[in-house]
This record gives sequence, structure tokens and C-alpha cells, in this order.
Amino acid sequence: MLNRVLILLLFPVIVFAGTEPPSQDELYEKIHHNMGVFGDIYREISLRYVDSVDPDEFIRAGIDGMLSTLDPYTVFIPEEDTDDLDVITYGKYGGVGIEIGVRGADKVLTVISAMDDSPAQRVGIRSGDRVVEVDGKSTVGMTTRDASRVLRGDPGSQVELKIERSGSAEPISFTLSRQIIDVKDVNYWGFIEPGIGYIKLAHFSTRAPLEMDEALADLRSNGMESLVLDLRGNPGGLMSSAVGVLQKFLDKGEVVVSTKGRTGDANRTFKLASDPAAKDIPLVVLVDGGSASASEIVAGAIQDLDRGVLVGEPTFGKGLVQSVISFETGEALKLTTAKYFTPSGRLIQKVDYFGEEDEVVVHDPDESPDSAFSTRNGREVEGGGGILPDIRIDAPQPGDLGVELWRQGTFFDFVNEYLAENAHVTDAVVSEEMISAFHDWLVERDFSYDVSGGKELQKIREILGEYQLSDSVESEFAHIESYLERVRDRDFESERDFILTSLETEMANSLYGSRGRVESGFDHDPQILRAVEVLHNSGEYSRVLAVTDTSLKSPEQKE
Repeated sequence: MLNRVLILLLFPVIVFAGTEPPSQDELYEKIHHNMGVFGDIYREISLRYVDSVDPDEFIRAGIDGMLSTLDPYTVFIPEEDTDDLDVITYGKYGGVGIEIGVRGADKVLTVISAMDDSPAQRVGIRSGDRVVEVDGKSTVGMTTRDASRVLRGDPGSQVELKIERSGSAEPISFTLSRQIIDVKDVNYWGFIEPGIGYIKLAHFSTRAPLEMDEALADLRSNGMESLVLDLRGNPGGLMSSAVGVLQKFLDKGEVVVSTKGRTGDANRTFKLASDPAAKDIPLVVLVDGGSASASEIVAGAIQDLDRGVLVGEPTFGKGLVQSVISFETGEALKLTTAKYFTPSGRLIQKVDYFGEEDEVVVHDPDESPDSAFSTRNGREVEGGGGILPDIRIDAPQPGDLGVELWRQGTFFDFVNEYLAENAHVTDAVVSEEMISAFHDWLVERDFSYDVSGGKELQKIREILGEYQLSDSVESEFAHIESYLERVRDRDFESERDFILTSLETEMANSLYGSRGRVESGFDHDPQILRAVEVLHNSGEYSRVLAVTDTSLKSPEQKE
């Protein structure tokens, strides 16, 4: 900690707003001077400080200190993590093909799913398997990132896994040969109903445009008349891939995004180079708070050019362009060099990088939150960061019980145990008997969560613990605890619909994989259902795109 403080003293928090930039000569002079000062201090502390200082950790503290004064997307990438860039850029890596997460109160590394045609799938690893050892080393305390590092490796190399599985008395050992794993950008396409296609675009690597071509061609050959493009939860990726996806829907020559930065090569305007494959297909794009970066480029261009209707929730507001600078030593720097702007001139990046008043705030002189923007048809759209949907539909949020059920992984654990004990089950239909079995399962495992008043009651018990309480006081405590238990039972009933859909989702994932998980939402996902309504009603679709007076918008279209 002392090392980090010493370095941070050299690099106080920088506030860019309102400062006058130095000339080029002045800048180089300052850089030269400050590098000399930094080197002198680094050398003297490394050699003469009273306690031994690790030179590598010390310089890393200095780098982290500098970067902490900038935006959260400018990061130093150690040599051991540079392989992650290949996943972002090319959508592939050497590994065994499992999606892994942390589940249960013990935070055990657990297989969420095995990818199609992967080494893990071929040897029979399945959803719910708990990974307890990798190459003979316990996974206790491992994060998912730690697990990724040990599971990935050169194609052809081997890794040994020991897993625990519901229904098996002893752990099972597997030896897997790593191979190139292709991470799909388009991880699902199909039909919500006849005529209405659906594409789930999860990433923007170099493969996204080609995978979109494949999906669109298949859907059109099977009678697609309109399309729902789902960008929810898509964190982005390559800007060039976002432009390539927009190429499928917008006319040749359209300006779809521009970038602005300090250097000449950072100031660019991107026009589409060819005619679209899906020019006239009615389009709804689903977005939410997890839609960021390249997703916001696509959503912003579709909205600004009135090519389709945006449904869902406001996007994240990540509109900063990163360039990767690789060093000969193997490390790399992902450096923010520009900002994204939509065709109407809106800055995608939220004005406050961090969302905290005491952090660095960079104000862009080209746009303020009060700036006015409009689409090609004259619809008013808001700036200030992120993209607001044309029709806002918030995803249903669980109550305290639902949050805790997800947090403790109860749906996942119950479904895997249920299917292990009921091998005859082949569909994802959740019956009333199954919901009752889930309730009993929770009771058997002493599942509990804090209801309002529960913590306070426990605190009072702790305060009074040293006293001998009268029978009447104990009776009152028991009465209150009984009431809280009834509250928990009432919460189970009030969140019954959420519990049912959550069980259905996990059942579909366990039985049919990722396709089943996606399709399970077609019947109850409110944002998908609203998208289908819009595509069924050509009059509403046209009205949303043609409205120029915000006072005419329906309440759900307003904030």
C-alpha cells in the first residue's frame, strides 16, 4: 500500500475540464522532464527504501496510479492477459469449450453449459457439474477469471478436470485436449413465430458481419417478413464490425458513425460501402443497460436514420474508442483515443466517465446534455450519453426473495438435481407440482433471506443476549419470528410468476442448451412480446418512426 501511495503522489488526479492544452513543443518538454523525475524517484526508492521493494510490483503501481486518473477503459494489459485480445478481436481461443460460473453458498466453480462440438461436450461434461480440481489443483477460492487462465492453453495440449455431479457418489475425472474454440457472435437465430425472425447478437468480433449474413440468408429463405435484432447485454467489440452489421440494413453511402480525437487519424467518418441485404425488412432492435459501445453504434444509427424501432431500456453510454498499443516486452496498453458520435451528432459516451462526483470528469465541448438532436424524419432524440429506446419497456425486476434465489444459485442447483432424479423429463414445462417441490427443496436446505425487520430483530436479540429474558418477552420474540416466516411464505406466492419463469429458463438450458434458454423467453419476455406487437401493427411501427411532436408520444415512449 505504501508503494502505491508513493507513486500516486507523483500523479495527482487530473481534471481536464477547462484546461488549456499545451503546444506540441511544450508537451514534449513536459513529458521529457516528468519521465526523468519519475525515473529518478523509481530508482532511488527501489535501491534505497528502508524495506525491500519489488521493482515489478512498484512500477505496476505507478502505471495503475496514472491510469486511475483517466477513463475506466484505458487499461494496462499484462503479458499473461494479452490472449484475451484475440477473443475480443477474432472470437476464438484455445480451450475446452465450457461456460463457467460461480454458484452456491460455497462459491463453487460450476459448468453453466458446454459449447456445441467442443472437447467438454464430447466427453460428456454437462450443465451443473462442479469443477473441484484442475490439473490436480483445488479450485477453492478460484474466480471465473482464474479458471479461464488455467483452462485455456495451446490447441492440442491437455488439461485434467475433476468434477462433482448430482447423482454420482464419487468425483469424476476427465482428460480433455484443448482445441480452437470459436465464440459465436450470433449465438442464436430462428423464428419467434412464423414470419418474425429473431437474431441474438452477443458480440462484435471480426466474425459478426459474416455470421449476420448467414443468419439473415437462412431466415429469409424460410419466410422471414420482419426481424427482431437483440442487442441486450451485448458489451460491444470492434467498431468495424458494428459498421459491417449496419451494412445489412442501411443504404450504400450512409454515414453511420464518426469519431473525434486529438490526433488527425482519430477523426474519421464511416460510410457504408455496399447495398444492404435486408433493406426493406421491418426491424425492431432490443437494447438495455448492458448494450454498450458497438451495440450503441448500431442502435444509434438505426434510430437516427429511422431504419427501425428501438425497444427496451436506455443503453450503457460507452462511446470511447480504444486503440491497442503492443510493446516488444509482450505487454499492451488499451488506450482511449477518440469518442463515438451517431449520425445526428450525438455523443454516445455519458458525460461523466465514472458516475462519481469526486472522480475525473471530462466534458466534451462538442456536446452538452442539453443539446438538441433529431432523426432524419425530424424526431427529437436526446444527447448526453447512451441511447434511449423509442418504446421503453423495463425488464421485470424480482423482489428481495427473487434476488436472493438467483444470488444463491437455487434455480440452477434445484433443476440439475431434479433432472438427475427424474431422467424421464424431456420438456421444460414447469408444473405446479414442480413449484411445490422447489418450495420444499428450499425448506429442506434451510434457505433463508433477510426480510424487512429481520436484521433488526436479530440485533435486538444479540443486545439482550446477556440477560435472562422472561417468558413473555420470549413469547413476543417468537410471535415476531412467526410473523416474519409468514412474510417469507407470502413473498414466495407474490413472486410465483418470476419463480416459474426462472425455473423454465434453467430447465430449457439444461435440456436444450443455449438455444432452449433463448427460446424460453419468447413466451414471457415483455420486451420481446412488445417487439412482436410493434411488428404486427404496421400502423404503430410507422407512427413511431414518423412522430415529430413528442407530446403525441404514448406514455410508454416517454421517460
